[in-house]
Amino acid sequence: MANARGKEIDNTHLSIDQANERGFIHRDYIAHCLRWTHVAKYLNLKARYKTANIIDVGCGKDMPLARMLMTMRMAPMHYLGIEYNKMEVPEMFKNTKFKPNLISGKDFCTITGGESLYNYSTCFEVLEHVEPLKAIEILQHLPKFLTEDSVSWFSTPCWDEKVGAANNHVNEMSYEAFGSLLEEMGYKILNKWGTFASLKDYKHKLLHNLDWNIMFTKLSGYYDTNYLSTLFAPMFPEHSRNCLWETQYVGKLTLEERQFPLITKIEKRLGSSERWRDITKCVDCVRDYIKT
Repeated sequence: MANARGKEIDNTHLSIDQANERGFIHRDYIAHCLRWTHVAKYLNLKARYKTANIIDVGCGKDMPLARMLMTMRMAPMHYLGIEYNKMEVPEMFKNTKFKPNLISGKDFCTITGGESLYNYSTCFEVLEHVEPLKAIEILQHLPKFLTEDSVSWFSTPCWDEKVGAANNHVNEMSYEAFGSLLEEMGYKILNKWGTFASLKDYKHKLLHNLDWNIMFTKLSGYYDTNYLSTLFAPMFPEHSRNCLWETQYVGKLTLEERQFPLITKIEKRLGSSERWRDITKCVDCVRDYIKT
């Protein structure tokens, strides 16, 4: 089953130009920017960027993460952008000391790892654009590029069956399903934050915390819901429409390390694609998909 655009791999992307055309920056793009700045904040601690080798899966036509790190004077030692769409390194990098590398027009899973191993990886707003088995393949393939102590960040929408998936998303996964999938694939979840959330989904939390309620009331006197959605989401990942996951690939997790139930134990539907049934129809099939 393909998505509304008839694709199994959707190659649409969100750019600042689209935001400008709307006349304002929507929460989707605000959340993009805050994901990049979160990575920058992390890399700035103890000057980690100076020894950073970053692989950015689904880097986008504008290479915004590389662009931001360069302009913030935090250019990493090495950066490799992977992009399914055909593109060239943006002009702005042509006359700079920092020269990001790029592989474009290829499926990431067909690219073999070279001698360089990466201690950081990002995969932002990619996995919802591919069918479940391809998402699993990406999660399987990525560790081939990583060092043992690497940190990997993922972001993807949290599917809500009542709301539905965006037309250009092949498969959105529920919060519980994606957390479980990461752990099934050998990624230990270090941190998780919501990147944007609808007020209706976390309002009940505010009602039970006086400080949060006062803060929300004061901020809502100035900010509209578009911006408020990104301010409060980090506190409520389980109630957010999109989450950022900070992980470390360890290969296999113990039951004590897991934060989510086994994927075969989740009774609710896992995502918007009908093809999740290919994975969950039997335990043996799940293990085959995940561990081969």
